[in-house]
Amino acid sequence: MMTGLFTPLVECGMARPTPPRSQKYLLPRSADAVGPQNEAEQRLYELIMQGLNSGEGTEYAHVDDFAAEFRARLQNPKR
Repeated sequence: MMTGLFTPLVECGMARPTPPRSQKYLLPRSADAVGPQNEAEQRLYELIMQGLNSGEGTEYAHVDDFAAEFRARLQNPKR
C-alpha cells in the first residue's frame, strides 16, 4: 500500500490505460503539415474530394425519407 497523495490505479479499482498497438498513433503530426501525410490520409482525402465533387445533392422533405434511402443503400451496395 502506498502512502501519499496518489493511489495507484490498481488499488482504486480503475483499469490502466492501454497504449495503442500501432506505432502510427504515436507519431505526432508535423506542425507545418498541409494535406495528407501517409497512404491512409491520402485515401481519406480522395474519398472526401470524390464526395464533394460528385455533383448536386438530394434534398429530402423529412429525415425519415433520407434514413429509408440510406438504409436501402447500405443493404444493397452497388459494388
